[in-house]
This record gives sequence, C-alpha cells and structure tokens, in this order.
Amino acid sequence: MTRGGSPEAHSGGDRSPGAPALAEGVVARTFLGRWLRRGLLAGFGVGFTVPYFAILNDVQVEGDEVLRGLPRRNVVFLANHETYFLEAIAFFDLVYVRHQFPLENPIVRFSAAEETMKQNLLTKLMTLAGGVTFKRSFREGGEDISRPVDLDGVARVEEAIHAGWLLHFPAGTTRKGAPLRSGVTRLLHHTKAVALPMRVEGFRELLLHKQVPGKLFKQCSLKIHPPLPLDDFYARPYQKAAGARVLRLLEQTIGDPPA
Repeated sequence: MTRGGSPEAHSGGDRSPGAPALAEGVVARTFLGRWLRRGLLAGFGVGFTVPYFAILNDVQVEGDEVLRGLPRRNVVFLANHETYFLEAIAFFDLVYVRHQFPLENPIVRFSAAEETMKQNLLTKLMTLAGGVTFKRSFREGGEDISRPVDLDGVARVEEAIHAGWLLHFPAGTTRKGAPLRSGVTRLLHHTKAVALPMRVEGFRELLLHKQVPGKLFKQCSLKIHPPLPLDDFYARPYQKAAGARVLRLLEQTIGDPPA
C-alpha cells in the first residue's frame, strides 16, 4: 500500500539507473526476513510456547471459535496489556499451534512501543518474529511525555492490519489501570478493520523479574469477544463523539479499573 510519505508516493514513476539493483536488494531482504520470521515462530512454538503454556502453566481460552470465520486480512484484536510480549506469544500459540493456521495465512503481528523492543536480545527477536513498533507520544522510559504522533509508526500499524491480523494494545502501556487511548478509534476508522476485543488475565503472574518470564504452575486466560458493531461508525466521517462511544464500548470489555 502506497502512503503519502513513502518513496513511491513522490517518485512520479521515474526510475534511476540503480533502481533494479535496489529493488533486488529489497526483495532479498524481504525473502530473508520472511524465512527468519518463520524460523523464529517455529522455534518459539516447539521450544517455548508448547512446554511453557501447555505443560508448565495453563492458558485457558474462551471465544476462539470465532477465529475460523474471520477474514485473513484487515483484522485487529484489541487487548488489555500486562507484559511486553507474553500475551502476544500466547496469541501466536493460539493461532498457529492450537488452531494450526498456516504461518502466513493469516500473518499475525503485534504492536509494541519502539523503546521496549530495543532493550535486549529477546525483545529484538520478538520484533523480528512479528513486532510492529512505534514511538509513543505520551510515555517513554517510564515517564510521561508529550510529543507529536509518530506518523511513520501509525502507518506501520495500519499496514500490519491491512496485511493480516494485528494484536494491538489500546492502553499503550503495561501499567495497571491505564486508560485506553482515544487514538485507537481513529485507527479503526482509517482501516475499517474487523475489531475483536480480547481480555487477557494472569500474564503478569508469570514474570520472574521485570519482564522476564519464568514462574511456573500459574493459570492465565485469553477471552476473545465478538467483533465490535462498527458498521455505522465506519459508514460516516470520523466524529469525536462517535469515537468516544466506540471507546466506551471497548472499555466495557477490556478496560481495567482506574489506577
């Protein structure tokens, strides 16, 4: 998909003499990235998710019968946020291991703050496996901030939705009781995606130290709710009042009590 800030949007159809070589390089990186992602997903599935989530801990799932009837693109799962990536791994396990969807049908990814996914080797591997990063406009390094919206990051998130299934966290932080950000309603309106709320519970209890998993014999849960009724919301130009109603509806299913 071509966006206003992309090279394609400003090239006017011209190609420089080095363009074919550049295109070949992009294809090569895309091919390498695709197979690296497949290898990471397979490795996580066999080496981590099956023993950790099915044997050493217990992840209960509710509402997952809806998955088979969903389109393979333009679907977003909107979840509360407890850890950097454990609930994302559990969601990958649900789709690719429990339900045995092909690895690229759908392409499953998850959104994440850029700063958190650069912290160590594990978070960098998770980014390669399916993380879609963006810079938060309201928080960085554990401190509240205020800066312009990361339009490039928003474009990556929208592109991930259009290409497959995205697990997105409207609170934008793992802080317990954080409110949902209103920007999620604009994201939905821009993409016209099928939007399913998903409530996660118990994943904080798996953390051994900060964001490092390791605790055993815990029970977690994923509850997928039916798609939000958004036809009327999508059919009209975006209005803040309508967006606020969608946000309240979402808060009723995945929101935490205020901190």
